[in-house]
Amino acid sequence: MSEALTPFQIQLLLYYLEAEPSKRTVTDSARSLGVGKWAITRAMDAMEKQGIVERLEHRKTALTVPGIQLAEEYRRKFYVFRRYMQYLDVPLSQIRENALQGLAAGFSDAFMDRLSEQESRMEIKEHFAGRQRFHGGEICDLLEDGSYHFPFIIYREQMKNHGNISMANQGFEHPCELMVKDHQGLVYLTVKTVSAQSAFSGKQMEGRIQKLQYLCDGEFRDGGMDGRYIYFPATALQFISMGKGRDTLLHGSVCLKMQCSVGEMHMPESTAVFTVFIH
Repeated sequence: MSEALTPFQIQLLLYYLEAEPSKRTVTDSARSLGVGKWAITRAMDAMEKQGIVERLEHRKTALTVPGIQLAEEYRRKFYVFRRYMQYLDVPLSQIRENALQGLAAGFSDAFMDRLSEQESRMEIKEHFAGRQRFHGGEICDLLEDGSYHFPFIIYREQMKNHGNISMANQGFEHPCELMVKDHQGLVYLTVKTVSAQSAFSGKQMEGRIQKLQYLCDGEFRDGGMDGRYIYFPATALQFISMGKGRDTLLHGSVCLKMQCSVGEMHMPESTAVFTVFIH
């Protein structure tokens, strides 16, 4: 396919994908889409030249193999656009046309992935709105397999020097990544090198967090290590829901213990509160 499809051609392509074979005719297409037969014929001529559809006997039309693949990709993206706009309270009468226009604009796969991720956040917020005391595993039950990114802050257990942000907050790249497979989730933190003053000598030292434990059922358990990544199960996160509607914020936290590579003498093991936000 060398030319971009128009919104109407995409709509016709989706009709061919979902209609019964006996209904893939100019007459049935025109009736279903509410247009004249000439509009169907002209669109089909253009799509046939691009190898997307082919004419059969008895005035019927079929999708080619590339046409089926393209139509299925459009359908997947169409549902993402539609659900996203539904959560934004776009009037139903406008959603279909807006989604078709979005498909015709040819947004990149990276953009669509981010839009799909945002749509997933909206679904999560709607599902848990007003809920108290749920855990991260319940959120993973709603998510499809994939990678999701969320902002986080690591707080000190107690205020120090008029601040409550833990030094460990600088020890990881932001945001964190939630990896979901078969509705099981792991929260991944990417470790980075930080420079801080030694608690023993007062000298400036560089180190990296090399061990993490998370609180679960009243006891600290070892997190996993994978190269630069430290991870722990999403079920360890305890959530509450705050606000309402599109302004809902899901606030999840878990108590962590961390050790640095320079040793406990220079940087003692610290306990902090990892807090993630879904907004």
